Amino acid sequence: MKNITYILATLVFALALFSCGDDKEKETLEISTASINLNANGGSQSIQVFSNTSWFVTDPNISWCRISPLSGNGNGSIQVVIDENNSTTNRNITISINANSKHTSFDISQTGMTNGGNSETSLDPPTNINIAQSGTSVEISWSSVIGASQYNIYRSISSSGTYSKIGHSTNLSFYDSSPSIGYNYYKLTSANSDGVESILSNYVSCNYTLSNGGNETKPDSPTGVTVSNDGNSLVPLITIRWNSVPDATSYKVYRSSSASGTYSQIESSTTNTFLVDSNPREGTSYYKVKAINSVGESEYSAYASVNYKANDVAPCPVAYGNCSVSTTTMTIRWTVPTSSGCGTPAKAYLRVRNPRSREYTDLQTLSGTANSASFSYGMWIDSDGYVYVGIITENDKGTSGGLPKVYDTKNKKWIN
Repeated sequence: MKNITYILATLVFALALFSCGDDKEKETLEISTASINLNANGGSQSIQVFSNTSWFVTDPNISWCRISPLSGNGNGSIQVVIDENNSTTNRNITISINANSKHTSFDISQTGMTNGGNSETSLDPPTNINIAQSGTSVEISWSSVIGASQYNIYRSISSSGTYSKIGHSTNLSFYDSSPSIGYNYYKLTSANSDGVESILSNYVSCNYTLSNGGNETKPDSPTGVTVSNDGNSLVPLITIRWNSVPDATSYKVYRSSSASGTYSQIESSTTNTFLVDSNPREGTSYYKVKAINSVGESEYSAYASVNYKANDVAPCPVAYGNCSVSTTTMTIRWTVPTSSGCGTPAKAYLRVRNPRSREYTDLQTLSGTANSASFSYGMWIDSDGYVYVGIITENDKGTSGGLPKVYDTKNKKWIN
């Protein structure tokens, strides 16, 4: 009967102490790699999906590329299988992964066979790529590649979008005479006289603007700038939002460590409502936004700020140490966990169970750094001779929860 009483009391104590927030997690969707590069022999590769919601893969619906599974819920992995490429033409495709409000993608590049049947190509993709607007065109230049007889130029309207071939050059430069207004993204390949093509290079980008004909002015400053952590302290998602600005083609986002300090650009965005700070700093950060068009840049917006603090979560349950009991006094000793995912306590409470009401009472309020507490335990002994006592820690994110220590006064020993 004593054991049953102890177990029930322990469960009641745990329920009384444990608490957790009900903040709904924001959707997350990330993958382990942004590109897969294979030779003509083909092969398979796994990509890890990191998400807290359901997601699906846009089926490429082509015979040489198979992906499974095409959907999942939460963290998982997908297997990409690429068949052998018997042609001399390289293969390139972009695969999209989508959730309700998030999406990401990865590129697949596969080289073609050489005339001799060798699946390996000795051609490297172009490097040292430079890009700039030149009048009404975008000029791209690069370094020569050994064995290349020409270079192919691909363009997209987003860095992770689908790249389409727009031309080729036998020289080390190319002029794109029909770029889109705003950001254009380019990748290059090198090719030899047999038509064997390298994999795609890394992308470069250019913000293309029209010259001012007197009918356009620079945009107004963005309004309604807000910033919030839509993730949590362990996986932050610092999101900056603003109202769209008429005639703006892109935006620049700036950050500072103080409201009146120097603001440095951290990102550019063609999205007209939000941007995620991919490398947030701990502490309070201040953000401003500028709107851009072909005429120029707006003035800074008003600033918005957010305070990001790593491990800004509720404390974890304490770990009890060498607790001792004298004739009249009981001393509880503990340590506070400091591992990842455990918040820093602001306060601690010595909590005991009333032997008559069987409810728990905060007997002492201590500092968050305290590691021991003593009290006279005589009045807290129940009819079975047990004393139920525990330490609860707390900060502004919640309490630690945990289980009690139970002392058997008749046999003079700790039960746990």
